[in-house]
Amino acid sequence: MIAKVIIFVLIIAIIYFFILPKFRSKKPSGEEQSFVECSKCDTFVELKDSTLRNGKYICKECLK
Repeated sequence: MIAKVIIFVLIIAIIYFFILPKFRSKKPSGEEQSFVECSKCDTFVELKDSTLRNGKYICKECLK
């Protein structure tokens, strides 16, 4: 009786750890980065590292 329970638990564990992960949707490995061109120094910087001034993107280095 105990042997049947152990075999059943092993089968469930194999299905849970090895088979089901293949069917789960994978999370994206991060956000997609958006780059913009600085209007003063013409370098490309990430959107989060830039500031919008007068309709143009300016990097943090040029703001100093």
